[in-house]
Amino acid sequence: MTVPVRVGVALVLLAVAASAAAQPSEVEALTAWTHRLSAALHTDQRAHLWRVGAWGLANAVGGAALVLASDRETQPGRWAFGLQSGAWGVVNVGIAAVGLAGGPDAPVADWAAAFAAENGYADVLLVNLGLNVGYMAVGGTLLAVAGRGVPTPDAWRGHGAALVLQGAGLLVLDAVAYLGTRERLGSLVEIASRAELGASAAGVRLVVGL
Repeated sequence: MTVPVRVGVALVLLAVAASAAAQPSEVEALTAWTHRLSAALHTDQRAHLWRVGAWGLANAVGGAALVLASDRETQPGRWAFGLQSGAWGVVNVGIAAVGLAGGPDAPVADWAAAFAAENGYADVLLVNLGLNVGYMAVGGTLLAVAGRGVPTPDAWRGHGAALVLQGAGLLVLDAVAYLGTRERLGSLVEIASRAELGASAAGVRLVVGL
C-alpha cells in the first residue's frame, strides 16, 4: 500500500530515503538532479548580482556625468535626476560588489538544504519586487506634487523621474531572477514527489507526496 505524506514530513523522509532506498540508482539520480539545481541557483545568484552591478555602474557614471554637465540653479531638473541616479548607482554597485566578493556557498546535494536555499532566495526577491514598486510609487508621488506650488518643481520632477526609472529597472532585474527561482522550486517539488522508500520485502512502500 502507499501512504501519502505531506510536505511538512518530506524533509525527514528524503533524508531516510537517501540512505535506505531499495533502488539506489534512482536515489543517486535524484541526488544528482538536486545538486544540479543547487548549482544553477548559485550561478543565477552571481549572474543577478552582475546584472545589478552593471545597472548600478551605468547609473553611477551617467548620473555623475549629468550632474557635472548641469547647472543646479538653471537646470535643477537635470541636476536632480543625475544626483538621484548616481546615488542609486553607487548603492547598487556596492551591493553587487559585496555579494560577489562573499560569494554563495558551494552547491549541495541534500534536498532539504537545496530547497531551503532556493526558497529563501525567492523570498528575498519577492521583498525586493515589493520595494521596487514602492520606489516607483514614491517617484510618481514626487512627479504628481511637483506642480502643486512646491519650491523648485523641476528638481522634484528630476528626483521623481529618477526614482521611477530606478524602481522600474530593478523590478525587471528582480523579476527575471524570480522567474528562474520559481522554475527551480517547481523542479525541487517534483523531486520530492518522486522520492520513494522501500520499507520491506513485502512490498510496503512509503511515498513522499504533496
